[in-house]
Amino acid sequence: MVSAAKEANAEVLKVAFHRFKPYGVSGVVVIAESHLSIHTWPESGYAAVDFYTCGDHTDPWRACEFAAEKLGAQTMLTTEVKRGIASSNGQYTHVVHEHAGRSEAKRSA
Repeated sequence: MVSAAKEANAEVLKVAFHRFKPYGVSGVVVIAESHLSIHTWPESGYAAVDFYTCGDHTDPWRACEFAAEKLGAQTMLTTEVKRGIASSNGQYTHVVHEHAGRSEAKRSA
């Protein structure tokens, strides 16, 4: 996850991981731009991974694709949430985009 953060051009501040016995891991990489986290269930071949970034200089999709490759993901379902978008009434909102499959989970403009 630290390498994924660096791949996204993020500044790593803190790292905390816990390994479960007999297997599995939960961890977080705190970055200046927000955080990356992972929770794994190796017995089910599943990992839940979050990439939260702020600013224009980081690329969470690069982190996501890097982690998926390193984990050997055969499939992936991603949900992109763009937050802090100013609405016409002056309040802030968010926009959600769903992406399914490794080949379709590409950066949206």
